[in-house]
Order: sequence, then structure tokens, then C-alpha cells
Amino acid sequence: MKKRRKETAHELAVQNTYGLAPGDYDKLYRLQGGRCAICRRATGATRRLSVDHDHASGAVRGLLCRPCNSMLGHARDDIEFFQRAIAYLILPPACRLKGSET
Repeated sequence: MKKRRKETAHELAVQNTYGLAPGDYDKLYRLQGGRCAICRRATGATRRLSVDHDHASGAVRGLLCRPCNSMLGHARDDIEFFQRAIAYLILPPACRLKGSET
């Protein structure tokens, strides 16, 4: 009974906060294969996945685990941030430092 009340409360909260229709959270969860849309590791079994949305338009984008949602928030949805992160992973500054030693 308590679990059902929590599920109903969550359903109403995402409907009111993000404008999702009844059942949309569960549909989105299934569409994503029951995993965080970014890391694909988190399943929401321990902590429900967060509804991610575009802060400018309010449009819902998908469901994310808390770390991935925080990462997007920290990056402020800046695509160049992620391009720099990719470049960093491919060729970290320390590798360039070693290459310049003579």
C-alpha cells in the first residue's frame, strides 16, 4: 500500500512539474530500456531516474540518473563543454607535456 502511494505521488509530481501525461514517465523509462539515457548503467532501482528537461524551453528530454543530470547542469547544456571533455580524454595535457620533453 505504501509503495503504491509513493508511485502515485511520483506520477502526479512529474505530471504537475514537467507536464507529462499520465503514464509518460513509465513509457519513457521503457523506451530508454530501463536505464539512464546517458551512462546506460543506472536503472533507477535504488533511486528513481530524474526527469531531464531543457531549462530554456521546458521540454522534457529523457530520464537520467542523478550524476548524469548533475553533469548536464554543471555543463549548462554547453555542447562545447563536452567537446573539450572528449578532446581531454583523447589527448590529456600530461601526454602533450611528455611529448614536448627534449
